[in-house]
Order: sequence, then C-alpha cells, then structure tokens
Amino acid sequence: MNIFLYLLYPLSWIYRFLFWWSRQRTSSFHLPNVLVISVGNLTVGGTGKTPFVQYLVRFFKETYPGYAITILSRGYKAAKTIEGAILPSGLEPSLYGDEPSQHKEMFPDVQVIIGRNRKKSFLLYNQIQSKNHIVILDDGFQHKFLHRDFDFVLLDANSPFGNGLTLPLGFLREPIHHSKRANAIVFTKLTLQNKQQLDPYKKNLSQSGVTVPIFHSSFQATIREVLLNQNLIQIPFPLHLDLPLKYFLVTGVGNPKNVYETAKSTLFSESIRTKFFPDHFEYTTGSLLSLLNEMKTSEILITTEKDWIKMRRDVSFIGELGKKNIRVGLLLIQVSVEEDKELKSMLAGLVSTYESKNGLVSKT
Repeated sequence: MNIFLYLLYPLSWIYRFLFWWSRQRTSSFHLPNVLVISVGNLTVGGTGKTPFVQYLVRFFKETYPGYAITILSRGYKAAKTIEGAILPSGLEPSLYGDEPSQHKEMFPDVQVIIGRNRKKSFLLYNQIQSKNHIVILDDGFQHKFLHRDFDFVLLDANSPFGNGLTLPLGFLREPIHHSKRANAIVFTKLTLQNKQQLDPYKKNLSQSGVTVPIFHSSFQATIREVLLNQNLIQIPFPLHLDLPLKYFLVTGVGNPKNVYETAKSTLFSESIRTKFFPDHFEYTTGSLLSLLNEMKTSEILITTEKDWIKMRRDVSFIGELGKKNIRVGLLLIQVSVEEDKELKSMLAGLVSTYESKNGLVSKT
C-alpha cells in the first residue's frame, strides 16, 4: 500500500496545480440584485450540506419573510444538469437531482434551480425580480465561476480532513489552507465523543492561517411513519419501547454509517440490519423488490427523506409494501447549532450589510 501511495503522490500534486491554475484563469460573475451565500466543504463525501442549507432556509423564511429565497445547485447526476432547469416540484429526482428535489419537497415556495453552469441556469430560469432576494449556493466552495457574499465551509467532526491529502490520494478537494477563503467554518455531526477530539483539527486550521469564526452543529433526528393506505401521509412514529421492534435500514447517501448511528440513537435499538447503496443511488423496481425479499416479516423499513423521495415513485414497490403490511419509517434530520444565537446574529448582519449597499429597506 505504501508503494502504491508513493507512486500516486505526483498525481496529487498535479491535481493541486490544475486546481490552482483553473482558479487563476477564472473570474467570478456577480449575480445581479441578490445576496449569495455558499455552503460547501473541503472534502468529497457527505458533510451535512443538505440539512445545513435547510437550516439557513428556515432562518431566512422566519426572520425575513419579505425576502424571496433561491437554492442554486448543480443537480448532481440529474438528467437536466447540462441544460439546467427550475424545479416545478420535488417529485422527479431523476430529472433534477436528489438534494434539489428534497429541498423543493420541504420548501415548495422556495425557488430551486439546477444546472452544471449555475450562472447560465440562474440567468435563464430565475423568476424573482425583487432585490429582496437571497441565493443559497449548494456545494459552492469550489464553484469559482460565481461571486459569493459569504462562504460557509462544513467539516465533518468525525474526520474533517481525511488523511490530509488531496485527490486522488485522499478525500480533500483542495488543501486545508485554502479554507482561508471561507467566512465561517462549521464542524458538523458533533457528538459527545468527537467533540473531545477537535482541538488538533482546530490547531491545524489556525496554523494554516484560518482565523474565521468556528461553529459546531449536530443532527437532531426524529422518525415519522408513512401511512401507505392514506396517500403516503406522515405521522409521528409510535416508539413502543416495551416492544422488541426490529428494523431494516436502507440508504444511499454519502456517509451511511452516520445515518446508522443516528438511527440507533433515535430508535433506541441495536436491532437494526442495514443495506447501504452508493451515494445518489438510482433505485429501480428490481432493486426495490429485491430489498423486500431480504426483509424479515417482523422488520420495519427505515430510510431517509432523500431515499424515500426516489423510492415512493415506484408504484410496484409501494403496492408490495402494502400487500406485505410492511411499516415504513422516515429518518428526518435537522441541524442544531451550538452557537445558534451567534450564527443567526452574523446572518442578520450579512442581510443588513446587503441592504445598506443596495439602498433597501428591510422587509422583516
């Protein structure tokens, strides 16, 4: 393995050089009449960007109801990512992408636009003319083509930098010291265990010249049961702690082990079998029916919102769930920020600065 890493080491430097060269040759475009906030990361894989974007949307919707909100995303693996699109609903993840569909499902009144060329997609599909407009750039830290007013960089508290190496030797998209471009760092997926191990990572950031505010967030999870015979409506999941319930967890996300740990703590159970698929897995009728064959009659199917949005579109699968009387529980995740008051104060200041620059009167 060491010889393999040694042979690949030059490729890591080539990757870093090409990344640097690309940034030098690219100028950032200012989207007109909008406040742009980016949520991104340094590493590949899941750092909790989707729930953090939703945290921001909730704050702005509650605090600034006079503002329109747009989520601008690439739409990874979406059929329409090249041409771009504005989402009519959250019902077509294969066309528009998993996370954008989840955003639209959760916030029907929020404008969600996708496209590999996000500048072109926004200018082509944006339907909001008011200057009271906030654009949240999903997975935007490496998107050098658009100017941002504020950059959040999310770091998974379990392994913020991986092995410290950039692709292809490690999981870093760019070197750690590049996080100096950020306006704030957020350690995500915080637990009592990993919180005690963050000091070396913070020291690494400090030694890399990163002096921006640092926040800490954790996941707050709840379970909702899907009623298959009532148009798939959701109700609170009755956790009968006196009964030995058994579960079958199915998910295709960037960090399935974290989903598993969250499910264990939320369900108060160790009786959870798992089936993990690759991130952005495209469920087919065959794969879904195969899952049902793997399940035991006494098990309850547990999955995430992101997975369920794709699963529920398969009529055959939903029908078989009903025939076999299989219960379905959704793992719903929201972000809780330890320094919630300070972070929201910073966001309010950002809006205030934007309004001052643009001669706007706040519509809060």
